[in-house]
Amino acid sequence: MHWFDGVERLFQAYYYFKFFPFRKEREERLKAGPAPGFVGIQIDGLSHPHLLQAMARGYLPNLERHLKRGHRLRGYRSGLPSTTPAAQASIFYGRNPGIPAFRWFEKDTGHLLSCNDLDHVQYFRRKLFEGKTGLLSGGSSYANILDGDAEHSVFTVSSPKPQTLFGRFGGLRLLLLILLHPLRICRMLGATVMEYFTDRYDRWVFRKSRPWGVSEGLFPIIRIFCNVILRELQTFGVIADIYAGIPRIYTTYSGYDELAHHFGPESIPALKNLQYTDKRIGEIMRMLRYAPGARYELIILSDHGQTPGIPFNSRFGATLGTTIGAFLRENQEAAVSSGPLAFTGIHLEYLKKEIEERPKSWRRRTYNLIKNALQKKIRQLVPETINIDPEGGIVITYSSSLAHLYITGENRRLTWQEIESVQPLLIPFLSRHKGIGFVMARGEGEEICFFHSRGRFCAVPEGEISLQDTHFLQTYGDPEEILPEIIRFASGENCGDLILFGAYDGKRVICFDDQVGGHGSVGGEQLFPFIMLPDGHPLLDRKVLSGHEFLYSEVFLAALRK
Repeated sequence: MHWFDGVERLFQAYYYFKFFPFRKEREERLKAGPAPGFVGIQIDGLSHPHLLQAMARGYLPNLERHLKRGHRLRGYRSGLPSTTPAAQASIFYGRNPGIPAFRWFEKDTGHLLSCNDLDHVQYFRRKLFEGKTGLLSGGSSYANILDGDAEHSVFTVSSPKPQTLFGRFGGLRLLLLILLHPLRICRMLGATVMEYFTDRYDRWVFRKSRPWGVSEGLFPIIRIFCNVILRELQTFGVIADIYAGIPRIYTTYSGYDELAHHFGPESIPALKNLQYTDKRIGEIMRMLRYAPGARYELIILSDHGQTPGIPFNSRFGATLGTTIGAFLRENQEAAVSSGPLAFTGIHLEYLKKEIEERPKSWRRRTYNLIKNALQKKIRQLVPETINIDPEGGIVITYSSSLAHLYITGENRRLTWQEIESVQPLLIPFLSRHKGIGFVMARGEGEEICFFHSRGRFCAVPEGEISLQDTHFLQTYGDPEEILPEIIRFASGENCGDLILFGAYDGKRVICFDDQVGGHGSVGGEQLFPFIMLPDGHPLLDRKVLSGHEFLYSEVFLAALRK
């Protein structure tokens, strides 16, 4: 016991010296005693089954120790779409009011949205959550897609109050922190060089061992940024905020998800990334153990999993958009009259007029010029994820194993009967394509219809369902469990006129964009994320955990009431 007390005092002295610039902020918060708080750590894309595999192979020693110190691992069922933006909407605001994928098209406004684009995320964040108080109000957001109304948002795609790390800590304080952490800075620089050569080697090994591959594009740069620079800086920010006693902290480690998309969720590159992420989580655990500025509960979770996949382009020799466009040009019997206005909003410049209250300073103008130039260059290098076919009157957006197809000319979702009247051969073609598992569309009233290679099946929410009618879903999971969630998802206003789910053979899912690990739809590990909770937490005894809304109310808000 005395030995442990000595170690604790040593760590406290070490952290006091290392984070000396935060002493006043910490002391101010501790005057009334340690307040309750939480630290949320999201490992993007890591499924419960793949987490267990990584632990069994020794890649996650700090997470294993965390479980031995009084926490339990629990899997849960992801909601649809199984993507980070939709998950974080529910985690931070308690609901997902209209995010149908990572990319989608708003028929009523003509806006094409992608969560890769800062302006797009800011637009729908403002549209969907304006005036709503998020989970991170008064706290910090690091490396997330949504900000959760955080007071400090660093490396966060969407925030009304974005900050740089420089702005978060202040210029002189950041300079002092850099001087106090020289090894971290040197480690980051050395790891940047190593990560580049590691990517070259991993790609060479992948090409020799797989019959299919993915295009390189900007991935080496993205890999270095996510796996080295961002990972180090977000960890540093979280540790500093824990010491200062910021009550609500949430960060996302996205490196595993990026590597799993390119090399597979069970690949060595993805597993090695988990090993490095585990080390950074270990640093956070030590700060929580020895020098926290609040009574924190550490909550480690994932938002969805990933299923091993095959790129549609590699399997069938053309992208999904090219395939559908060619079919329409060859077989179209009824032209769609979209008109020139139907595509005016698609161009990415439209949001410049809709992002309001931007400062007119020279710094903001310079930032916008550089950002717009970089985004234009990035769009030229990124593999196809959006296909616009003015001749066929359609817009297709891909999000891994999920795709939305929109028929223009109407500013509302069409029923399958209306689609059939203008494109009579389109639904049969899509539902029988070997790369597409099934297609969904609206019917009359609340009816949702499924089209697959063996026929059509329609259902309404909460209605009676024959198991014989849902036999086509058995490969994807238990129909009784997944069907209600699929029907709820397909009822959303921003979903496509046709929703396409990648074919799944029980092992691999077809990815519509250029990936060998997929998520967004159903089938395999993508539906089974995990959460680690303290022993005795009431959710551990609940038979079924589904969706992400329970995380908002019963995990994070509950932690603040302790």
